[in-house]
Amino acid sequence: MRITTFVAATAVFAGAGFCTTAPPVWAEVPAMDGVYTYADEDGIVATWTINTTCTPHCVAHVTTAPGQGFDAALVDGRYSVTRTVPEGALCPAFTAGANGASDEGGLHPVTVYQWWDPLTLSGEVDFLHSPAPCGLADRHDRFTLTKVG
Repeated sequence: MRITTFVAATAVFAGAGFCTTAPPVWAEVPAMDGVYTYADEDGIVATWTINTTCTPHCVAHVTTAPGQGFDAALVDGRYSVTRTVPEGALCPAFTAGANGASDEGGLHPVTVYQWWDPLTLSGEVDFLHSPAPCGLADRHDRFTLTKVG
């Protein structure tokens, strides 16, 4: 009888480990709620306000300016998004050609793929497309986020 009781108790306790559920993946990712300084390798500096939600999947809700922002989903440990930056490409004014064709220059939209690591607060941007007449000379940047509030 003692052996049967011991075997039954061992089976119950050994099986208990199989009945537990793994913690959700988002539990390991630090919350990014707060205000951050965005600084890229070209000297562009901006303020991002980030609010993260993780129900059921983590998403960073980023505000970049009044009325402007984007959502980036957490995929494989990094937040990522493909988005259009309304005034992301700057073309200088120029006059060219024998007929003196000119362009006033100005700001143009650009489509980017952007990602960052919530642990290291570093990321990268790939500039994918822009209708800017001057084109996109620099198609890749690295950036850092620094929490300021």
